[in-house]
Amino acid sequence: MSKIVKDEAMPSGTIDVLEQLFLYGPTWDGHIVSKVGRDYLVDHKLAKHENGWAFLTSAGVRFATTVNVKNRKNQTWHNKQSCV
Repeated sequence: MSKIVKDEAMPSGTIDVLEQLFLYGPTWDGHIVSKVGRDYLVDHKLAKHENGWAFLTSAGVRFATTVNVKNRKNQTWHNKQSCV
């Protein structure tokens, strides 16, 4: 598995895709907020992309629960993290 290095800059939109997949589950390509962000998550084994659908892997769910999202406008993510 490819590791996300602390100093490595994630492409724009990656956190938005992580949030989208974490909160709403499998998402069709036409509704994904950033294909570049999705591809980054797939390349790092945090998401899968099959038959036009993107979804988090178990590693992606674990990663999503560790991301600091307190400054995000959508507090639903923070609330869901608290349940895990």
